Amino acid sequence: MDIIHGLEIETTPEKLFESLSTDKGIAAWWTKAKTQAEVGAVNEFAFGAGAVTFRVEKLEAGKAVAWSADQVPPDWKGTQVLFELSKGGRGSILRFSHTGFKTTTPMVAATSYAWAQYLRSLKLFLETGKGEPYGSAASIAAGTTPRR
Repeated sequence: MDIIHGLEIETTPEKLFESLSTDKGIAAWWTKAKTQAEVGAVNEFAFGAGAVTFRVEKLEAGKAVAWSADQVPPDWKGTQVLFELSKGGRGSILRFSHTGFKTTTPMVAATSYAWAQYLRSLKLFLETGKGEPYGSAASIAAGTTPRR
């Protein structure tokens, strides 16, 4: 089972890549992060009191970012996340995939929904300067941040 999303973003592939590979960029649209922009590094992404980690598998400036699951929820074990970037008509095309799920579960369905919301947040951040990362009012309203 794979999750796949695609969208066009009015930005350059270089700015999109920066938003996918730096602490500041990731925090603007997804969640607080502790990253190292090098293949083999284990990057940490905070969610409330917990965190997930992914190992960096690929970093190609302006072209691709790939991660493999490290410390993640059980349904995410053995999965990979890939962001593929290319030039589009009005900016950049992002092809996103989170692949390798063993079975379809409610957690996988929730993950697909959350990724769609966060990719929308990435688009908003790059096009307007304001994303809707984890913990923001919009993220809480969308159900990607649990209500307190």
